[in-house]
Amino acid sequence: MAVTPLPYHRSMAADLQLYLVRPGDRSFSSTPVGRFTIRGIESTGQTIGSMRCLSIEVEAHGAQQPLTVEDGKGKHPLSVSWLELGVSIATNTTPRRNVGRVHIDQAGMLPLVPGESSQATWNWELRPEDVETVEMARSNQASAPIFFGINVVGITKLVDNSGGIRDLVPVRSPDFSQYQVELSHWGRLLQQLGYGVPPGQSSLVGTSTRDHPSWSDAAKRLDNARSHLRNGEDYDALREALSAMEAIASPTYSAASWKALLTSLPDQKADGLAELFSGYATFCNKIGHHRGRADRDGSGDFAAMPLDHWEADIAVAVAQYLVTYASRLRSAGLLAEKPSGTRPATEATP
Repeated sequence: MAVTPLPYHRSMAADLQLYLVRPGDRSFSSTPVGRFTIRGIESTGQTIGSMRCLSIEVEAHGAQQPLTVEDGKGKHPLSVSWLELGVSIATNTTPRRNVGRVHIDQAGMLPLVPGESSQATWNWELRPEDVETVEMARSNQASAPIFFGINVVGITKLVDNSGGIRDLVPVRSPDFSQYQVELSHWGRLLQQLGYGVPPGQSSLVGTSTRDHPSWSDAAKRLDNARSHLRNGEDYDALREALSAMEAIASPTYSAASWKALLTSLPDQKADGLAELFSGYATFCNKIGHHRGRADRDGSGDFAAMPLDHWEADIAVAVAQYLVTYASRLRSAGLLAEKPSGTRPATEATP
């Protein structure tokens, strides 16, 4: 059965040139031995132990001017095969921090044969703390693509045409060749790994909260908000967070509309929850410049307010907890779908 190749992003391909290392020197020489080409990074369901991994699709190419060995019969090209091969991926900002661990099996240790190319897959294991490292590194440039530095080091065998080993030499790439991942693609990869909600946010609540359906329900409701946030679209992120609240109670910035749904709770607790939910919605409405909501003087939308990316980041994080809270109240029968009629909702202008 034919296998359809994965759709790679041509602009994302990157070449890792490989060079011999000078004896006694940790820097690389000017003698090339070939290159690895990173064709794309996808989520294909690979796992290492219990950890899901991303698949790095790699092509190996021999050097255009191969190393040679000379004997009485002339010069013979040498191929490069690996005894050891290590690949590290790091943030491209200072200070550099390693991101995850790249696992390479025997099939992934591609030989560098003059005039030939071959393909394989490396597995990139990403843990929650690695995702946080990436988010921290790109926090000052939220709308820019993500750039990673990739470095290759290894010990190789130089092999002649007869299979004889002529030498063992260290090989490496120049320090951290740059590789680019578009934000939209990175977001899809994180979702496929189960990292829709940033790991740092998940760690602030207990297992009983994360395992409850209300947590995953809130994560789905806020997918668009987090997508806007990753793209640096901070106002849109707040608007989507507000929409998630509006889907539960409307008008969502009216405390009365929330209280009308909380008839199963004592008045004091219902008052507190109504103020909590409507207060957050009012913040999103006024700071996020919610379209379609008239200003007090009836002149149109609220005036746009200044909004830093870190503020939007906090606001979307808060939404995850509040939407979870409201969803869990509803699943417990404590937050009605519609007003009961005992507490009529009257719209309050925020």
